[in-house]
Amino acid sequence: MPNRFRPILTLLLCCFMPAAWSQYAPPGIVPTETEQLAEGLYAFRWGAYRSIFLVSDQGVIVTDPISADAAKVYRQEIAKITDQPVKYVVYSHAHWDHAAGGAIFKQEGAQFVAQQRCVDNIKSSPHPDIVMPDITFDKQHTVTVGDKSMDLYYYGPSHGTCLVAMIPRPHPMLYVVDVVTPPSGWYMPWDPQVADFHFYNIDAYLAELEALAEREGLTQVIASHLVPALNKQGKIAPSATLGDIKAVSERRRFWQQSMAAVKAEMDKGTISFMVHRKVDVTPFEDTRGYNEKKFRVLLQRIASYYAIGR
Repeated sequence: MPNRFRPILTLLLCCFMPAAWSQYAPPGIVPTETEQLAEGLYAFRWGAYRSIFLVSDQGVIVTDPISADAAKVYRQEIAKITDQPVKYVVYSHAHWDHAAGGAIFKQEGAQFVAQQRCVDNIKSSPHPDIVMPDITFDKQHTVTVGDKSMDLYYYGPSHGTCLVAMIPRPHPMLYVVDVVTPPSGWYMPWDPQVADFHFYNIDAYLAELEALAEREGLTQVIASHLVPALNKQGKIAPSATLGDIKAVSERRRFWQQSMAAVKAEMDKGTISFMVHRKVDVTPFEDTRGYNEKKFRVLLQRIASYYAIGR
């Protein structure tokens, strides 16, 4: 990318972050769209948020409703493709910005599926627009409607405590919300404070995703959020919804190197609340969405984990 475009793109990535613009999109990008990814597999985007759904001749499997307003449009988009009912709604995790809004699907008889720890999360942090799951599971579960199925895998706490990885069968694709967002895995978290993030398990979690991809022959990752980019003409455009599966390994390396930089500084005897000022950040300056101030906030958050275990 030409250097003259980098400040513009950095501004986009810093300002147009998911929680801040769930129903909005940058100028030049349509606010909502539905895209076919493969036979029977579609992505619905609402602003920065992207959910997937599977269509069979016996019904539809939907993921994250996003919000009550989004779900209304989501349902309308499904109706443009099929007159089959929505049979299941699968939660990726329990965070409000993905799990809210499912009542419209519940009203037509859909059953809601989530990893079992999501129930405790919803009860302890209730939201009026979140439908309680009907079906829960521990480590693995498959939701099947007709000739389509969604395989669900749980590898412990990561982003939240109940986030699952999904494979929309029969396609060799991985959908894992908020943990890996292509086109690459080397990027800044939209919130450098990474709330409800479990550092102690993130490397193991991503290693499990790597093993899953290898075992199941997965070749692509579906982006759960829109990533704005600049095209060759310098105009704002969305990055591709599908990215190479190598983004999982890139994400793992990002966390390994970020955490190692903090740990190395603390091992020198630097107190935790000074570490973010001491770490050499030059190896991270090419990170997508990089902003030095925000990156140092992330380093401070990692130091806090190493200091007190949270």
